[in-house]
Amino acid sequence: MIQGRQEKLISGCCPLPRRPEGAFEVDSTNTTPNNDSLRLSIFKAAEAIVSELGASQLTFASLSERTGVDEATLLSQFPDREALLSAMIEHRLERFRVRWGAYESVLPDEPMRELKALLLSNLSESSEEKNLDSAILAAASSNPALLQTTSDDVQGLFDILAESPLGLAQASILFFSVRGYRLFEQIGICPMTDSQRTDFQEQIMRLARTMYEQKNEQ
Repeated sequence: MIQGRQEKLISGCCPLPRRPEGAFEVDSTNTTPNNDSLRLSIFKAAEAIVSELGASQLTFASLSERTGVDEATLLSQFPDREALLSAMIEHRLERFRVRWGAYESVLPDEPMRELKALLLSNLSESSEEKNLDSAILAAASSNPALLQTTSDDVQGLFDILAESPLGLAQASILFFSVRGYRLFEQIGICPMTDSQRTDFQEQIMRLARTMYEQKNEQ
């Protein structure tokens, strides 16, 4: 969503690394448009169930009821709940990459563009994405292997922070500030008003610019 207050953030002013060709695509034995559309509708229904009812209620029975797709068809796409969750994580990562690419495409071509795109991409995540992340963490508490899907992305992220003009330490200050804010939003304990949220987001982008300017003066 690159409009409204996000346009203001951009004007005031590292995401996950660029996706190699063919990487992190949802695996499927059938890659027809109809099959892709089916999987997308399943993902959306699964996210809605998690958002409304909680991760424990995400079952093939509830998915079948929500989508109108019989359980046999669902199981042909995802052999078990773990496979479904893994595919949802991959889908979630791909959505993030698309948003990051959109921000990077409209930011000025300057050394801080990649880091700014990362910050903006995290600040603009939807409530559905935050709910899905909560569900993933809940599922991973009993099955840590689920998080393996994101391990390469996390390493790539820290590589980008380290290679940014600010260096790892300063770039991490910005990134973890955003992620801490996002975590409070994710679990529903952030007391900020909409105006305060906007102020925080604008200050993060101003701080990024100030830190870069000070770095260049050293």
